[in-house]
Amino acid sequence: MFGIDLLTGLICLVVFYARTSNGQCWSNSACIDAGQCSAKGGSSQAGLCSGGNNIRCCTCNNCMDATACSASGGTSYAGICPGAANIKCCVKGDGPSETGSYRPVNKMLTELADILRAAGLTVVEEDGWKTRGHRVMSSVKGILVHHTAGAATGEFPSKNVVKVGRSDLAGPLAQLGLGRSGTWYVIAAGLSYHAGKTIDDSIFGNANAIGIEAEATGTPVDNAGHKYWPEVQWQSYVRGVKALKEAYGIPTARVLGHREAAVPLGRKPDPNFSMDEFRAALG
Repeated sequence: MFGIDLLTGLICLVVFYARTSNGQCWSNSACIDAGQCSAKGGSSQAGLCSGGNNIRCCTCNNCMDATACSASGGTSYAGICPGAANIKCCVKGDGPSETGSYRPVNKMLTELADILRAAGLTVVEEDGWKTRGHRVMSSVKGILVHHTAGAATGEFPSKNVVKVGRSDLAGPLAQLGLGRSGTWYVIAAGLSYHAGKTIDDSIFGNANAIGIEAEATGTPVDNAGHKYWPEVQWQSYVRGVKALKEAYGIPTARVLGHREAAVPLGRKPDPNFSMDEFRAALG
């Protein structure tokens, strides 16, 4: 008799073949935003769903019984697996308690500068950053990628806003900033107001996700490639995020653009480069 893991895996393979052979997604309910698909541990394919370019067919490659998933240290997500309600997408190693050098729980992230420097990046530490924040971080389970929508020139003209906030929102607005030269600015070690409401606040909310504000105008709005970004800045963005996700044990699927994580969908446009390309570069 087939074990449940093998049986559900075969079901997924059959569904994958069906969706690619008839040109339609295996299920209408699996036509979801690509960022939400990634956050659930799935892989998305374009051209199989109606709607905007971000709406794609989402398929999980690790469908299994939710209880078995939990017993093996994974986290289950519904909606992208065929079969009974207990068969869900199982994501392994999805938190800082699983892998990574740092396992923060209810603390300030005072190791941020060291992580970035160890990756060979240029780092500027802003005065008082180790005690700056609205409170301690609950954990680090996700990373949100932003752009500042700031001035068209200058290294990091938005730095003061990110640090102290705006008239309608107190700073800090992100833990980290990234200048056009590829230099990283460490602004805060504690909770920062960068996320707003997200698709899953337990992972991508302010208390559980690192926010990075990279200096860019954000125009024109573009989700393909990174042609509107200096290459040195984009490469530094990739290198820095890769170092952070490895240090905190964050899977690549939990690195989202703000536009992917923010709800309602369409509330935020940033960043104006391809997050699929960005995640692929993270490896």
